[in-house]
Amino acid sequence: MPLDSKIDKFLCKIDIMIKIKVISDTICPWCYIGKKELENAVAKTKNIDFDITYKPFQLDPTMPPNGVNRKKYIERKFGQDVAKDVGGKIIAAGKKIGIDFNYEIINKTPNTLNSHRLIKWAEREKKQHAALEMIFYSYFTKGIDIGNNLELIKIAQKLDLDYKKIECDLDKDLDIRNIELEEWSYRDLGIAGVPTYIIDDNMIITGSQTSETFIALFNKINLRKSNG
Repeated sequence: MPLDSKIDKFLCKIDIMIKIKVISDTICPWCYIGKKELENAVAKTKNIDFDITYKPFQLDPTMPPNGVNRKKYIERKFGQDVAKDVGGKIIAAGKKIGIDFNYEIINKTPNTLNSHRLIKWAEREKKQHAALEMIFYSYFTKGIDIGNNLELIKIAQKLDLDYKKIECDLDKDLDIRNIELEEWSYRDLGIAGVPTYIIDDNMIITGSQTSETFIALFNKINLRKSNG
């Protein structure tokens, strides 16, 4: 076989890489749904490698450190009827993809800054996705206050992270400024809602997408990259 043909055959075996930054908040139900949809799409996509990282965004940066009563907050923000209707749609969408949204046991809307810090620390140990999943599940399914540092320490312990160090770091502000600056860098891009997906640093997709939509997009990117 000619050398050029051998090289072409080898190159055909190299998977395409797609980098995805997911801008999300830990109390955003559509971010949780979007995470599941993205994971399903990745699992069904062949011959493509993915580098997926989750980036911080606070839907309400003015949220008090101890959070607020969720029912009053949601009704004040959306109105009682709209809140009920939206909640019903979220619950239905969650069931389709295997998420139990138990809003009746969620008493508080928390400040999410420290949960984002935990996700960032988990990323260093290559446990970012697991950390985010556990935080989402704790809040939406178990009704746990993820703004409570003690609850975040429990999650860190379950993830086999250095929870003693995390317990100390949560009481410090050493990285808070970095988290806030990163968040504002996405706001400067015009991002005002989540989830938002930045693909290969040149494409922005807003809103939760179905796995079918992701798969179709990935195949288009794969075809474009394969053709040079």
